[in-house]
Amino acid sequence: MHALAPQAARELRRLVKPLDDLYIAKTWPDPFASPDDGWWARRCWG
Repeated sequence: MHALAPQAARELRRLVKPLDDLYIAKTWPDPFASPDDGWWARRCWG
């Protein structure tokens, strides 16, 4: 995102946010995940 023009980055964030919110709502934190992993890898689903 940092390589995108500011307007393009804003638009992409706007489009991805609902998907992130849905992912967060349907998953829970993985207490055994490494803190070095990305936030998406520190989530459990089932």
